[in-house]
Amino acid sequence: MSGIVLHIRPGADFTSEAAEQLAPHLSVVVQRPVTDAASLAAALHEQDWRAVICDKPDRTPNSFLDSLPGMACQIRLDKQGIFHLPYVSEGCFDLLGLTATELEQHSQILISYLHPDDAESFHQSMLLSANHATPWNWEGRIILPHGGHARPPLLNPLPPASEEANESLREILVDEIKWVNLRAKYHHDDSEGTHWKGFVVNITQNKQAEIEITQYSQRLRELSAHIESIKEEERLRIAREIHDEIGVLLTALKMDLSWLKQRLSSENSSVQEKIMDMSSLLDTAGKSANNLVHSLRPGSLDCFGIVAAIEIEANEFTKRTGIPCKVSRSRGSFCISNDQSITLFRVFQEAMNNIMKHAAARHVEVQILKSGNDQNSKHVELIISDDGCGFDEAARNKPRSFGLRGIQERIHQLGGTVDIASIPAKGTKIAVRLPIKI
Repeated sequence: MSGIVLHIRPGADFTSEAAEQLAPHLSVVVQRPVTDAASLAAALHEQDWRAVICDKPDRTPNSFLDSLPGMACQIRLDKQGIFHLPYVSEGCFDLLGLTATELEQHSQILISYLHPDDAESFHQSMLLSANHATPWNWEGRIILPHGGHARPPLLNPLPPASEEANESLREILVDEIKWVNLRAKYHHDDSEGTHWKGFVVNITQNKQAEIEITQYSQRLRELSAHIESIKEEERLRIAREIHDEIGVLLTALKMDLSWLKQRLSSENSSVQEKIMDMSSLLDTAGKSANNLVHSLRPGSLDCFGIVAAIEIEANEFTKRTGIPCKVSRSRGSFCISNDQSITLFRVFQEAMNNIMKHAAARHVEVQILKSGNDQNSKHVELIISDDGCGFDEAARNKPRSFGLRGIQERIHQLGGTVDIASIPAKGTKIAVRLPIKI
């Protein structure tokens, strides 16, 4: 049976005469809800229908979801572990290059698009949500064949082509990788499986920006480490030149002055006094040179190791400031690399300099310890505590407060950790921990 259907929409002034003319042509329209094949079969065999009108599945209630920049979806994991998408919004085309109908009918396509390195985390997060009835959160990559405009192989098979044509096609149709974020709420679990309702959005731009920032930060750290290494090499070079050249010159001048004093008349008191003044100046210059060499590169660090260098520096700190500084250490030797030794020493110097300038402390305690027994878990710890005025978070985050930031950056470059705790009027504690790498 076929024909033309006249659809009349009566207005508000629809008259009774018109209704009488319409009455002989009217038919009864019976509506039956259909949700699956069984309910459809039951409706079709209910009686001998003269005609059946089937509306297109109504997606109007989801028109708002279709307008969003992402893919809203209903997800079902059946009892056999098969992945289904009973509903997806129209946003799936921009995301996956597939229409809603294609994706609903071929839900496994989404699984096939998962990046090999991220597929396992997708399934693990899904099973974790299903087993614990918790929200499903996943972030990963999908690979879209042919630049994101692929079609399911069953729907659009490609005709055979020559090898040259296939090679040209491969050059044009390049796979596209997208980063996506899935956030789904656990809905319920029934005989058909586990159900979620969620949303999938394209986060490629944000992820690329995040990766670029991470790479940029890593390059900055590498540059900072390189600069620190160059600085230490230059300090060592300058210290050696001061010790070897200026030190030798000062010693030679002191010997010449002594020779001159012995040959000048002792009766000329003014000359003798001048010689004494010059000798005193040479002694002062020698001490200044030694102090400069020590500040550039302490010889005790290279000769006796990190523990002895810290003990000597602590004693010098007490002499200069009058503040008692107690040093305690673990038994045994500390076999750490040169980079770690100089880094710990510079951290110690910076911390003691801050105490001298800002803390107004009465006592300082320093601990240098070893922890861990296994070769892969051994650490060296440097803990510096004082009972000074301390500081609050605002003071710590001052724009030009580079001392503590420098400590953190140098330790992080070597894979260590820094814990800085300070309470106003109760002191400060800096705890540094480095893995031992010889």
